[in-house]
Amino acid sequence: MLKNNERQQLEKFIETNPELSDIVSKVLESYKFNMSKFSHELRNPITLINSSLQLIESQHPEVKTFKFWNETMADIQYVRYLLDELSAYNQSDTMNMSEFNINELMDTICSSIRNDNCGLSTVTCTYNNSLPMIIGDAVKLRQVITNLLKNAKDAINPENGLIHVHIKNEDLDHILITITDNGCGIPLEYQSTIFEPFVTYKSNGSGLGLSICKNIIEAHQGTIHFDSQVNKGTTFYITIPTSQTVYT
Repeated sequence: MLKNNERQQLEKFIETNPELSDIVSKVLESYKFNMSKFSHELRNPITLINSSLQLIESQHPEVKTFKFWNETMADIQYVRYLLDELSAYNQSDTMNMSEFNINELMDTICSSIRNDNCGLSTVTCTYNNSLPMIIGDAVKLRQVITNLLKNAKDAINPENGLIHVHIKNEDLDHILITITDNGCGIPLEYQSTIFEPFVTYKSNGSGLGLSICKNIIEAHQGTIHFDSQVNKGTTFYITIPTSQTVYT
């Protein structure tokens, strides 16, 4: 799996060697197909194992007192989560384009986050009605923003934590989305690698969440970056064009 800097180097190499573009495209398509096949083939037995364990538990409730039963069930769920994340990563640059209202999308996302064990005053969203309609993949962009909000929620103190989402017109052709929290921040030594696949500093993380976010934004021909200070908070900046042609 290519790291972000390796992929950028490959793109630059293709620009200087256009005849390689078709070959590289075929290699990448083959890679995506194999990854999808791998995920699918692995998911089937995992699903069967999970179903069998649930059946055992329903017919023999006493197994729940077994020392390692809960750990086994949790491990199965974690594997299924990793497969879902791997599938999402593999498809993160495949877009389903449509025109949508960014304000309505943000209303839905912020309401969902507020209702997800989060205080009503913790998340605030500000934007105005002059924002243009967006041409993009609303489902994928919702995935990005939701992921960043959940990360912010994990980073803040439940007692006094704050998360703010702000959207504005960056220029005539772009909007800027900022997501700011006053949480624990990202240590400096981690900041250069947080967008790399399978790099995680969470005990239960997959290391794919931010990689998926970056792929989705770049597939929209946009950019994503952040500023962070330990014990002060983090701000993510997402810039996306309002209209574009996405190549998949």
